[in-house]
Amino acid sequence: MRSTLALVALLGLAACGDHAPLSPGGEAPLFARGGGQTLYGITFQQGIESDPAHPFSALAKTGDPFASPVTGDPVYLLFPGSAGGVTAVCDADGSGLGPTTADWGLYGGIWHGSFSVSAKAGKYHLSYIATRENGGYLNLVVNAPAVKSNGNLTLTFTDVRGLVAANSTPDGGPTDPQDRCLTFSITATP
Repeated sequence: MRSTLALVALLGLAACGDHAPLSPGGEAPLFARGGGQTLYGITFQQGIESDPAHPFSALAKTGDPFASPVTGDPVYLLFPGSAGGVTAVCDADGSGLGPTTADWGLYGGIWHGSFSVSAKAGKYHLSYIATRENGGYLNLVVNAPAVKSNGNLTLTFTDVRGLVAANSTPDGGPTDPQDRCLTFSITATP
């Protein structure tokens, strides 16, 4: 009986539309607030770029899109000639993983695959698992701090190690697991 009365009360409040009572702080009650999600166009620049022919958008937290996971599949990305980073900085990251390169080499060009970026323990975890028509396969992971700017709409990675999995191959032939030294940004546009 008590749960039925509570349900009737909630339905009555919801039926009030914009006349729902306010909480003591003057805000709408939690059940009357919006979902807090906005559809953002996601754009990559510098050492990883967006493919203009295949724009990517995702739902994310309104006003702070990189505070929650941003995912997409398929996401088309262009790897330009340069990965944008300074290898001396990446190589001195204390990981002991060996030298990086700031050149995409044979990985250069358009890739399509599954992308995600999320905040974890003061860093951002970025994953991109992609293929392309020539038989190439890439498993790229970045675990690094980034700087939020542009009102929390841009996430910038500077001189970070991009881990290239051992089974990655730019063209279906020999593998190329050398890590890349990356500098790039991701911008979310509402």
